[in-house]
Amino acid sequence: MSDFTLPELPAESREILEQVVPPPYRPPLLYLAMAANPAVLRSYAEGPLLSLHGLMHTGQLEPMDRELAILRVTGRCRAEHEWGEHVAYFGKTSGLTKSQVDATVTDAEPAPTWTDRQRAIIAIADTIVDRRPLDDHEARLIDSTLTDAERIEFLALSSAYLGIAALCQVLEIPAEPGAPTLPLA
Repeated sequence: MSDFTLPELPAESREILEQVVPPPYRPPLLYLAMAANPAVLRSYAEGPLLSLHGLMHTGQLEPMDRELAILRVTGRCRAEHEWGEHVAYFGKTSGLTKSQVDATVTDAEPAPTWTDRQRAIIAIADTIVDRRPLDDHEARLIDSTLTDAERIEFLALSSAYLGIAALCQVLEIPAEPGAPTLPLA
């Protein structure tokens, strides 16, 4: 799919999209691409991320922490569409500075510098992207800054966004119009 084209939307998919992103708003390009298969779109919309009980809506994680994990996974995976979506729509209210947002992709030391809690979140995101166990330093940092419940939620959230990043890359979903693009790594 070198030239991104939207599929013809089945009626069932249009109904699902209107529930997830009510008019007059336009659904993101990823949702529109997924709409080629209404069953897949429905499972995504009613599943572990977007449903009212999904990880984006549980309220258990602070927006800054949640977005840091998402931006780190999608930035490390170079999933420009999803990274830009989150910067444009959730990042503005997350409390992360522009320097911190950029550092989710570039590894530069941001201003302000990462807290131990943020470093623990980044360590979880990085282990998910790298698909490797935590090293001893990362494990100690996480154990000293996150609860067991938070650790599991960050692992689940990061894993889910690893899948979303893969979808964006394989389908070659472009950046949303008006959304920021990835800074140079």
